[in-house]
Amino acid sequence: MSVIQRNKDLYIYFRPFGEELIGLKTSVASKREAKEMETMLLRACRTGDYGSLDLAARELCVRMFRNKKWEMPAGLLLAEEVKNELTLWDGVTSLLKHPEVKDSPVRERHEYCLTHLVEHWGKDFPVKDIWIPEIKQYQMGRLRQGAAPATVNREKSTLSKMFQVLMECRRVDVNPARLVKNLSEKSGERQVYISYADFNLILFRLLGFYRPVAQMAYYTGMRKGEIRNLRRSQVNLSRRIILIGPEDTKEGHWKRIPIHRELIPVLEDSMKLRSIGSDHVFLRDCAPLTKGNGRRPWEDAVEALNLDSTPHFHDLRHTWKTNARRSGMDPEIRESILGHWFKEKSVTERYGRISDQELVQAIDRMTFDHGDTEIFVSAPKKDNPRKRRHPRPGKNVNRVLTSGTGQSTGKSVTI
Repeated sequence: MSVIQRNKDLYIYFRPFGEELIGLKTSVASKREAKEMETMLLRACRTGDYGSLDLAARELCVRMFRNKKWEMPAGLLLAEEVKNELTLWDGVTSLLKHPEVKDSPVRERHEYCLTHLVEHWGKDFPVKDIWIPEIKQYQMGRLRQGAAPATVNREKSTLSKMFQVLMECRRVDVNPARLVKNLSEKSGERQVYISYADFNLILFRLLGFYRPVAQMAYYTGMRKGEIRNLRRSQVNLSRRIILIGPEDTKEGHWKRIPIHRELIPVLEDSMKLRSIGSDHVFLRDCAPLTKGNGRRPWEDAVEALNLDSTPHFHDLRHTWKTNARRSGMDPEIRESILGHWFKEKSVTERYGRISDQELVQAIDRMTFDHGDTEIFVSAPKKDNPRKRRHPRPGKNVNRVLTSGTGQSTGKSVTI
């Protein structure tokens, strides 16, 4: 144990727990004060009684525990410090209330990812204790639970977004999620084509409210979220064009989608029924569809086909792209309809305007019966017995956030 002066600063060097030598910079003016502080710290660390520390010694001790990433002893932090410590739930709240996320089409994806993050660490887990080793442990733990690498990468992306928001608010200085590599997704790649005959078998087994949703995906290549949030003002049946704004697409760009002839009566029937206070096209029990009431109908219908591997709803989008290519659709028009056209395009291609008439003509020439169902999955996803016990987040997250509650109920927490 010793007190050393460097320039005008006094440093304490001691072994608080009998092994590792710790050096701490003090703010005292004399070696006598530094020696007294060293004695207080040594006594507190070895007895576990931190109540006798004065404010200066307590601050030094807290700094030591935080720098070494040791678990903070009970009684070391003052009540006000405990109250003000940034927790994971504080980060969740800040993320979901951030302007870029609050009304974003990816909000629901973030909510679903946050469910697993909070379940793993708990609401009261300090944000400062989430560092590279903890994130890597989380990744491995989720893989052992049966989550796909792509799913774990999305959850890490949500964690990274949370840290980014906290950095903007000047509540943290670094984003550790950016320092952790994504998992390889090669083992989870899917190549799926659903035949016209099998699609109709699935359609026959779907609940009535969900059939037009599946037909929209099959004949337009739209994402499920885009279909679920589709509004009447975005549908022009006379021009046979659907116009979706940047705020409603994953890419954040305008998207124009031509309406196939088969879809005209589907949309006309769906738009006959209105919901009070809502402009949504697709409803269930006179209420707009939510993320939670759309998954099970599809899963129940495809299970009845007894296929070797179960097709996902998103595979309808892959199937549309395959049908478009096999129908000879111009690649630029095809990618424009899907919403990918702006990626990897030259300046000349980006400035080439595709008219509504070209889009409608292209969809009219498209056919949908181009072979048998093919499902290739390089590595089948592990069965996860916990999967169906997890409620979808959605309203539960909003209810907890708006009620102002956020108390931890233990290690496993559903938000």
